[in-house]
Amino acid sequence: MLKKQNNLDITSETKNIVLFQNSDSELFRNIDEKLLGKLSNLDKTKISTVYTLEHLSMDKVYLIGEESLKDKEKRDKTLKKIGAIEEEALVLLDTFPKDSVALVVEKLLYFRYRFDRFKQKNRKDLSTLHYAHSDTLNEAVAEGMVYGEAINNTRELVNTPYNYLNAEKLAAYAKELERFEHVKVRILEKEDCEKLNMGAYLGVNAGSKDAPKFIHVEYQNNPENKEKTALIGKGIMYDTGGYSLKSTQGMPTMKCDMGGAATVLGAIEAIARMGYKANVSVMIAATDNRIGDNAHVPDDILTAASGHTIEIISTDAEGRLTLADALWYAQEQGASRIIDVATLTGGVVAALGNYHTGAFSNNDEYFDTLSKTARQADEKIWRLPIDKAHHDTLKSQYADIKNSGGRMAAASVAAAFLEKFVQNDIPWIHLDIAGTAYNEKKGASGAMVKTLAKMFQ
Repeated sequence: MLKKQNNLDITSETKNIVLFQNSDSELFRNIDEKLLGKLSNLDKTKISTVYTLEHLSMDKVYLIGEESLKDKEKRDKTLKKIGAIEEEALVLLDTFPKDSVALVVEKLLYFRYRFDRFKQKNRKDLSTLHYAHSDTLNEAVAEGMVYGEAINNTRELVNTPYNYLNAEKLAAYAKELERFEHVKVRILEKEDCEKLNMGAYLGVNAGSKDAPKFIHVEYQNNPENKEKTALIGKGIMYDTGGYSLKSTQGMPTMKCDMGGAATVLGAIEAIARMGYKANVSVMIAATDNRIGDNAHVPDDILTAASGHTIEIISTDAEGRLTLADALWYAQEQGASRIIDVATLTGGVVAALGNYHTGAFSNNDEYFDTLSKTARQADEKIWRLPIDKAHHDTLKSQYADIKNSGGRMAAASVAAAFLEKFVQNDIPWIHLDIAGTAYNEKKGASGAMVKTLAKMFQ
């Protein structure tokens, strides 16, 4: 937990303070003087602990060496240690370089996050980490809080198991985003989706006991600009693989298969809270993928809302079916640009591991904008190809397209499937976050929330 202290009084009751080794900061110089100049001469590359020996009312100073924030690896390591402090401490943000304050706040929130709401025994509550700053840092601190909280909200959604978060509950969560200015939320029920002929999406839902919920969030804050960007998130709330059943090793962690949905909800939260001048929509075709009496099976042919017929090769290639109808819907709603986000393939994990998000696009200029934004947000993406060979892999003898082309180039073939449902003149990016959204040991990451939101800054 981060809690604001309303003044920079260094006689605070908090027994520990955290500050940055910054000789340009008057606050740092004052504290250093009270400690007889000890702080200026400490190691600049690490966190040092200094006992105040009653020269201050606090017991200890955690001093962040001035070189500890020089690059991403050092910065994250340093702020992770501060985030892990188990005793109450006060972070004096005015001692930090002004251009780092937003990131420091964001990362402290990130590293303080714990998903332990279901633990009773051995649960260890972290003590409060306080922070204080002058009015000159209000905007930077507010930005850090928005991004830190939006990313953590995304992580919370992804970490939550299916029996606590199904399509209905995700829709209710999305509906609450109307508390932010310029946001309106519409939930399409099963009957609405049937009227729109969303046969691909409804085919995936056919084996579920839970009704599908198509979530449509609108953020309109630039009436003079007619351009509208759609952020589409894969919302498979749990994926058993259907009748192409996953193995006992492959099924655990499939609560994270709605990571794309959580990501775009986190992004639109940050966009709305920051008040960016943009028109952005979020679309999520939410459902689980289960075995049931009415579930679709391999060899079935489904008809998407676009009219394309799809031969089912694998019921475990279900996310792209829901995305196909969401892509169609976004274009029907007037989207002029589209980014879809999905935990789509194991193939992208094999290619890029857990380090880079796989990216695909039909428009070089649009991809370059995203790539530049990702670098600014310190998030790693890597562009992968889509070409005729990948499209040819999906040719079907019985339908317009197959939903799977096998294991070879699986990430590119899946992207080629999605591209089939995008009109040629609409710039489109597909982000496969299967490797970056979730780690079995660390849980959800919130990857790409910041990049997506900053596209509209």
